[in-house]
Amino acid sequence: MSETAQEAKRDKTTRNRLKAMSHPLRARVLRLLVERGVLSPNEIARVLKAELSNVSYHMRALVKLECVELVTTRPVRGAVEHFYRATELHLIDTDEWEELDPLVGGDLVCEFMQRILDDFIASRKAGIVGSDKDFHITRTPMILDPEGIQEGMEAFEECRLKMAEIEARSAERMMESGVTGNPVCSGITYFKVPRPSLNT
Repeated sequence: MSETAQEAKRDKTTRNRLKAMSHPLRARVLRLLVERGVLSPNEIARVLKAELSNVSYHMRALVKLECVELVTTRPVRGAVEHFYRATELHLIDTDEWEELDPLVGGDLVCEFMQRILDDFIASRKAGIVGSDKDFHITRTPMILDPEGIQEGMEAFEECRLKMAEIEARSAERMMESGVTGNPVCSGITYFKVPRPSLNT
């Protein structure tokens, strides 16, 4: 494939992903597939507490946008249940963020952070995080100039990509060995914060 063709394919993928994330329910359906893997519209409707007809409609839209694909079907009580998975594991690249509707972007930020908090609370309640040395939590307040902020963004993206490679290698080993994996929350946070008030 030529470089021009690759760029055209990337542009199409970006446009499709932005269209997918432009509707709140469609965005929630896609995020659920990214997080949980293969699901049917019926299962998604139960999790999201949404009408099955609405979920099915947006699933068809996601298929047309090439953001999800049909994996398998299964007969259920005289009907056929369809199961789908996300075609890409990331939702929005940093370069695409500014093209999002600000309200959609704000909702995504809040939901992503809430998921991280939910994972932490669930792990604490189950007595997992902190029970052994296999965890890493750091909070490092720092002052960065604009160039430093961009360097930090690049460092965190490198970390995300490296974790994706580790996940792929783990999946291969589990398929070969039959070992059951452990669910892990790989949440990375890095963002600017307000300046502290002199009155606090």
